[in-house]
Amino acid sequence: MSPAHEHVERYPKLLDWLRYLCAFLLYMYGVSKLLHFQFNVTELASRPIGSLNGYQLTWFYFGYSRIYACILGLTQVTGATLLLFRKTTLLGAAVMLPVMANILLINIFILVNDYGPYVVSAIICCSLLKILWHQRALLLTLFWGNQTAEPTGSRRVHRTIRILIVLTVATIMVSASIARHYMKRKQMRGAVSSHVVASSVLSRTINCGRNDALRWDRWAGMAAEAA
Repeated sequence: MSPAHEHVERYPKLLDWLRYLCAFLLYMYGVSKLLHFQFNVTELASRPIGSLNGYQLTWFYFGYSRIYACILGLTQVTGATLLLFRKTTLLGAAVMLPVMANILLINIFILVNDYGPYVVSAIICCSLLKILWHQRALLLTLFWGNQTAEPTGSRRVHRTIRILIVLTVATIMVSASIARHYMKRKQMRGAVSSHVVASSVLSRTINCGRNDALRWDRWAGMAAEAA
C-alpha cells in the first residue's frame, strides 16, 4: 500500500460527516440568499426603524443591498462546494471560518433569544474548527514556519515603522476623543444656557402677569369705591 493511500485512509470518518453537514447547511443558507428567501425586506421597508427589533434590523441592514446579499450567498455556496471534496476541504474550511464566525457573533449579540440561527451557525463553526484542527501542523507550518522575518540589517527600520504606526493611530484616536468630549461639553453648556434664558423669560412673564393682576384688582377696587 502506498504512503499516499495510507494517508487517505487515515482521514477520520467524523471529518467526512462534518464537512458534508457543513456543505448541506451552507448550501441551504447560500441558495436562500440567492433566491431572496433571506434578507427580503419588502415588508419592513415601510416601517419606522425604531419599531424594528434586532432580528428585523439585521435583515433590513443586510437586505438593503441586493448585490451584497448575493455576494454573501455565492460565498456560502462556493464554500459548500469546496467542502464536498476532501482535497479542497481544508481550503473551504479556512475560507468559510471567518465568514461563519462573523455570522455567529451577529446571531448571538443581535438576534437575542432567537436560538435557531446561532445554534446552526455554532455547529458550522465548530465543525470547521474541527476540520482545521486536524490539519493544525500543516497550517502552523504554512502560516508560521515557512514565513520569513525581516532581514537583520533592516529590523531597526521595520521596528521604527511599527512604533510610528501605533503611535500615530493612538494620537489620532486620543485627539478625536478629546475633541468629541469638548464638543459635547460645549453643547451641554449651550443647552444649559438656553434653559436658563428660557426659565428667566418665563419667570419674568409670570411676574408681569402677577403685577398686571394686582393692578387690575386695585383699579377694580378703586372703581367700586368711587361708585
